[in-house]
Amino acid sequence: MVNIVEQSIAQAMSQPDDRAMVNGIKSAVASHLRRLDPHATVTLTEFFNHTYVPDMVVQWPTQPSTPRRFIYLRTTSNQDELQDDLDRLPVSESPVLLALGQFPSQRSSVDSPLRRGTDPKLLLDTPALGALQPEVERPGLPQLVSRSVLEGGRGRLDGPETKRFVATVARGAEAAREGDAEPTREAIHALTEQMTADVSDRMSAFLAALWQGSGATLASFPGPQRLLGQLDETALTYLLESEAIPDTRFWNRVVRMLSLSTLLRTDVPDSDNLQHLMRQAIQVWKSRVCMIVPDLAPSDSAPWRWQVRSGQLILQIPGFHVMAAQSRRQLPIAEEYDLPLLNEVRARAARFTIPLTSLSMVVTNRHVGYGGPGDDISRDVQLDGISDALGQAEGVIEADAKVASGVTLQCAFGARTASARGARTQVRLDTLFGTTVRMLLPLSDDETGRVTDLLGAQGPPPDQPWTQPTFDEV
Repeated sequence: MVNIVEQSIAQAMSQPDDRAMVNGIKSAVASHLRRLDPHATVTLTEFFNHTYVPDMVVQWPTQPSTPRRFIYLRTTSNQDELQDDLDRLPVSESPVLLALGQFPSQRSSVDSPLRRGTDPKLLLDTPALGALQPEVERPGLPQLVSRSVLEGGRGRLDGPETKRFVATVARGAEAAREGDAEPTREAIHALTEQMTADVSDRMSAFLAALWQGSGATLASFPGPQRLLGQLDETALTYLLESEAIPDTRFWNRVVRMLSLSTLLRTDVPDSDNLQHLMRQAIQVWKSRVCMIVPDLAPSDSAPWRWQVRSGQLILQIPGFHVMAAQSRRQLPIAEEYDLPLLNEVRARAARFTIPLTSLSMVVTNRHVGYGGPGDDISRDVQLDGISDALGQAEGVIEADAKVASGVTLQCAFGARTASARGARTQVRLDTLFGTTVRMLLPLSDDETGRVTDLLGAQGPPPDQPWTQPTFDEV
């Protein structure tokens, strides 16, 4: 069966005009490489079938640790000619030599030098390129493995060998999720043989993450013991981009091997597995500051989903982004919003049972502060008197809200920012995002339900009896 890539290249090679033939071949190959890995950029050169200058260069701008690869196209499948070309290609650029045809069925001497040591050179024929499966709308393990071949494949691969390799590693990943040793071991062996050391290590780390997520111990992992107390961002990227894993227990184990800073270094803006991970992570990870910003540009992500974008954790809700950071400096410059009235803020606090320990208000150009010794002041009758005296026109600048852990969040309504009081104080993400959204936005009943589904209910504050102070105590 002729695959689409072979068909496109064959059609291009049948062009009578040399320029049209070259452009058609390079366009077909480059298009397949871009579909194979949307994170990669493919740059075409002005050369074709040249000994020293590549036909195209593949780079990964979002993965600085991944070296670029030079792609050389060859119109011959003659094994002696290919061997001579391989000897001439520089090792430093991890070259890929693509024969625009099919290798002979018998094994050749070309295979032997490529298998020695850690030679990063990769020799493919056209059926092998076609066997690398491009990403689909919901990428699965075969697409993930195929992409890794582009990043760090080495040795010689024809069509059948490529299919076997992709299937072996994909089967090993499925087995690692079940704690099944033998297929996992076969996958690791295939990776070691057919990948450069760095990509083989990354894929092995991905398998080790799946292994530990199954409940098995790292000590029983049938591969190199990398002591993955913390997964690196590349292994996490593979994990998040693999097919969806809706197993709560799996993600509950995996999140213990990760940190928020590791997630923010990944290049996975949105995926189903990110949503599964965050359902567990928000109950473990902490941060200090949260901000609500308007979603001015149309978003590719549906609302009520988590994203990682430009090193920031974002919760996409209708019309807004809610983002967290460790410091205010890591967030964008805040816009100025209209201040809610005192009665509205008190209503939000009462609706979600959020104790307020102090309030800062403004009417015209006069500021008014109201606070207590740390108890809930939102139901104090004195506030009714203050509001009446100010003509019920007082806007709330800030409110201190006490959360379930006992930490106080300073909610700034003009900037729509909530931050933990105390230089080193951090708040669990479900509480940080939940309190920020509930206090700083006027949520509808439907939106309130979605927030509860996503972040959980607002936790009760530490037990502290509410007492109404008398005027004599003020």
